[in-house]
Amino acid sequence: MRGRRLHRGVSARAHVHVGAGVGDHSAPGPERSAGDPERAPQDTSITVTDVDVTDRAALEAWIAAVHAEHGRIDVLIHNAVRMHGAADAEGMTVEQAQSAMRAGYDALVCSVRAVLPLMRSAGGGQIVAVGPGEGRMSGEGAAASCAAVKAAVEAYTEMLRSELAGSGSGIGVTLVRTDTAGNGFRMPRIADFLPSVSPEEAADAVVHAIRHRRPSVDVPGSLTLLHRGFKVAAAGVAKCEGLALRAIKKADANTYFLRAMSTIAPSVDRAAHRLTGGRVLVMPALLPSLMLTTTGSVSGRPRQVPLLCRPEADGSYLIVASNSGKPHHPAWSRNLLTTPQAAVTRFGRTVKVTATLLDGSERTAAWDHMVKFWPPYEGYARSSGRNLRIFRLVPA
Repeated sequence: MRGRRLHRGVSARAHVHVGAGVGDHSAPGPERSAGDPERAPQDTSITVTDVDVTDRAALEAWIAAVHAEHGRIDVLIHNAVRMHGAADAEGMTVEQAQSAMRAGYDALVCSVRAVLPLMRSAGGGQIVAVGPGEGRMSGEGAAASCAAVKAAVEAYTEMLRSELAGSGSGIGVTLVRTDTAGNGFRMPRIADFLPSVSPEEAADAVVHAIRHRRPSVDVPGSLTLLHRGFKVAAAGVAKCEGLALRAIKKADANTYFLRAMSTIAPSVDRAAHRLTGGRVLVMPALLPSLMLTTTGSVSGRPRQVPLLCRPEADGSYLIVASNSGKPHHPAWSRNLLTTPQAAVTRFGRTVKVTATLLDGSERTAAWDHMVKFWPPYEGYARSSGRNLRIFRLVPA
């Protein structure tokens, strides 16, 4: 990009070259766009080239061609990404993790190495790395590839800025973090309430950061407070969870507490589930839980119930049909025996599952796991006088 005056409403002579493409074209990726050329100043040109940024030779050749055409490169903006859904660390293959890192991190390193000597010879320039906030915070089950790549990009950008500071090269480095709302990843639910940022707003923030040589900028500005608040809250939640668990263990023998929990929590969770589109439940504040949707064994209609759960490493969930210690099995367990196909909603994301009733040694092992994080199950078993059913819910 060439030019000095780079903010909206002011004419700026610029040649913008966009390298669109991150390799692995068979996998789904973000839409590729060079913006609206009709809204650009008349003396600004936009050229889009299909470049596989994971191919170092192709990337370096493209940068060299752009430099040869114009004689200089004033600004490098890196925003390449290749994500593979919201898979966690164990759910992602090694190949998927490597392809994400090649597009998001390796391409940044290669492009920076290619433009640094060109900018030094020209007496200056600006390097901008753009990425969402997943590298700084993530909720349970966050997209491992996004969190890892963005954290690596942020660390590399900060180190590059530190190395160039005071070198007299005239090269500035800026990190731009964009919003986390509405991107489909399993971020902390508070991110859902942040306003989404339009491409024009993001562009204005990038231009502002370039003109004022900002080391970093959050888009929107509220992300700064969100990042800090999340860091403080994460530490506080860890302490609260420990205190809550100790209180729950002591409440094992408190009949009134258990009766209140079994009566109040499900009703509140159902209401919260409806109001927030499945993003908020009360029980996850203390323990992992989900909203289970079964098919009524008599009515044939969908039936929802909030339940505690134990997320397993293979992506399945363990649930116990305790019915709060009542002598009869809960209706939802009968529904699963009749129709094992069901659905699970957690953090606003719904997946189809198949339920299996556990028995024998598998049930024994599952029971030991369940009572460790919810000791009242033992009290429920005693008061109910029955063998509590335990189901494993496996994503379809």
